[in-house]
Parts: sequence; structure tokens; C-alpha cells
Amino acid sequence: MAVKQVFNLKQKQIPRLSMQTWLPLLQCSLSDLEKHIQNIANENPCLEVSSGFEVAESSSSSTHQAYLSYQNHVSNASSDEIEWMSISTQSLYEKLDEQIAAPLFPTPISQKIAKQIIFYISDEGYFEGDIEEIATQCGVPAAQVESVRQRFAYLQPYGVGAKDYKESFLFQLNEFDLDDDMSLLLSAMIIQFESLEKFISHPRFSEAKEILKHLKNPPAIKYMPSEPPILPDLFVYFDEDELTIKMNNAFYPDLKVTQIDKYENFAKQKFKEARELVKLLDLRKSTLYNITLVLLEKQYSFFMGGTLKPLKLQDVAEELGFNESTISRAISGKYMETEHGIYSFKDFFSNAIGNVSTAELKEFIQRLIQSEDKNKPYSDKAIHEMLEARFGIQMVRRSIAKYRQELDIPSFKERKFLYQLEML
Repeated sequence: MAVKQVFNLKQKQIPRLSMQTWLPLLQCSLSDLEKHIQNIANENPCLEVSSGFEVAESSSSSTHQAYLSYQNHVSNASSDEIEWMSISTQSLYEKLDEQIAAPLFPTPISQKIAKQIIFYISDEGYFEGDIEEIATQCGVPAAQVESVRQRFAYLQPYGVGAKDYKESFLFQLNEFDLDDDMSLLLSAMIIQFESLEKFISHPRFSEAKEILKHLKNPPAIKYMPSEPPILPDLFVYFDEDELTIKMNNAFYPDLKVTQIDKYENFAKQKFKEARELVKLLDLRKSTLYNITLVLLEKQYSFFMGGTLKPLKLQDVAEELGFNESTISRAISGKYMETEHGIYSFKDFFSNAIGNVSTAELKEFIQRLIQSEDKNKPYSDKAIHEMLEARFGIQMVRRSIAKYRQELDIPSFKERKFLYQLEML
């Protein structure tokens, strides 16, 4: 199958252009592109910028539409509405800080300790600090710091400030009006979560199970920022059995260059800079397009439904006659939408262990996790052994944890907990 070229700009020679303007423009993500160019236009009377949203063809991409709707909402909002939006969403740390007061924290020293503890709470709501270190910072015994941390069990969101999910669940029980028997049952179930089957015969097991289902992991999930929609810089799809590349012009602003009569020398310089920016914007498109062409050639099996092969930045740089650093800037924060989903440009570059790409290793790990026994999830040690046996390679075990994190796969203990909760 051939690759259909729908966008073709003759490659310009970068040395003749302004690197000071070119490199930030190349590295800028698509979502920030118009803002970046508008900042340049604010200092150039010869340059007029109009939003690409208004003139672009509509896209079938759901992320495209979602982001477009958001941008339109913000751009059309009044200043009062924007101010309200900026103050109406309270952060986790603001929520905690406002609760550091009597009666839970009645003294200045208890409030100082509590605020220091907040400093070590992650976005997920877990305490990741060191009690001894905080004790030294506040000049108090470690036992006093731990005593103050335990009072976080009564703060909202419930469960915040705990060291792990079990302690967080115990903290969260304070949200419910429980009698003593139910409180003891739930506490025992949480502490022995790996052996929940021991409690099935308990007469109040069904009631306890329903309460467990309402516990949050992580505890601060309500306050965690949602990921903004990903904007693909271009689309790769099949058109009559040909792979086609199409730029996402919907988010490229339109630039209009006009001459001004005043301040002759100043006007000439600004007019030159404005014309150069237009060329640089086209060069950005051309560069991303040409990188994609090389990726289609080097990773053709992937676009046909196969796996990614080992590929280095240097391979693409040599193909296009660029420095490796230029390719690195070009792919930073850039995405393409394919028929298999949206991928970061960086996903197409991977090192190899032996003759096996890291992408192939990650795919194998993902398949293992998807098919694992939910009663006995694979540990990193087991995955490590299976990888080495399957591919005939040697690798360090810590690489498994790294790959899991990159794939957003929890540890085997966390997965076992989630599986147990599903089966309740």
C-alpha cells in the first residue's frame, strides 16, 4: 500500500531564518500555538492573527471537538464569568488548609505541624513525607507529629493524609454513621483485605460490602485535575487503501501581513519579521509532515496493525538532514491520530534490549496483565522472568516497574485490591 501525500512544502534552509523565533515555534504544542503567535503579534504592528477555529474544516475527532468547545466557551465568557471560574474550583491544598483550626488543631504548634504535613501530601491525597523529618523541622517529638497526622482522619476529603490505601479506607470510615459492630467488621476487612473470603459467612457481610464500594482510592480523586483533551497535530488514515497524512489545520491561526507607513526603518524590520513568521509556520507544518513520512516508512508494520520497531531520533534526523536536537524539539508534545488511536510522536521512538523494542516489551506486559488470574496477579518478579524467557534477553527487574508506570498499570498489590473490590 502506498502513502498518499496531501501536503507538500519544499524544505527551506533554516540557517537563513531566525533560530530565535524558529525553535520555540517548532517546540510549541498545538494547543499553545495560537497563544504563542499572538504574543509575537502583540509586538508587531505588521502582523494580524485570526483564529484558525473559525475558518478550519470541521474534524471528526472527538478530542478536537471537545477542545474546540472549551476554547469557544472561554473566549466568549465575560470577565466576571472567567473570574468566577478561576475561584470556584478549590484545590485540595486550599481545602485542607482552611480546616487547620480548632477544635482539631487548637494550638499554634499543632497548626504548624498540620500545615507542614500538608506540604508532604501528594495530589492523590496520600502522605509521602517522613515523620522524623517533620518533627525536626517543627522542633517537636515524632510522636506528636504522628498524633497530629492521625487527626487528618477527620478532615475532608475523607481518607486524605493516610500513608496507604488501607489506612485511607480506615480514615474514610469516619464519613459513615456506623455502629460499633459494623465499624469493627469493616476495620478488620480493610486490614485483611487480601483475605476477604474469611468474612463471607459474617451475617453483616453484604452490608459491609456496600460500604466498601463507596470508599475512594485515591482519597483525593475529586480534587485531581482532569487531563485536557489531546490535540493531534495531524491525522494518518487509509483512503482507498493508501495511507494518507493530513495536517490538523483547525488549530493553526491565520496570519495576515500588512505594511505600515510610519517609522520607515522600524516598519521595514517588523514587516520582514512578519513575513518570516509566516514562512516559519509553514516550515513547522512541513517539518512535522516530513517526520511523519519517515515514521510511516520506518514503522510501516505498526500502521498495518503490527508492533513498533526500535527507532532512534538520530535515524530520522539523518534521513531529513536535521540535527537530532531539532527532531527532539519537533516531536516534543506532538501527537498524531491514527486508526489505532492517538499516539505521541515519542511513542514511535524506542530503544531496544537485544533485538526487541521497548514498545514490544510493554505490549507483552500489557497482554500479561489483561489475561492474568485476578486471584493471583503477576508480581514484577514473575513478569521479569516471563519476559526474559519469552524474548531470550537479560534485563534489570526495576525496568518492569518503569514500564508499568508508563502504561499506567498499578502494582500487583494494588491490582489485587482492585480485583477483590470488583468481585465483592
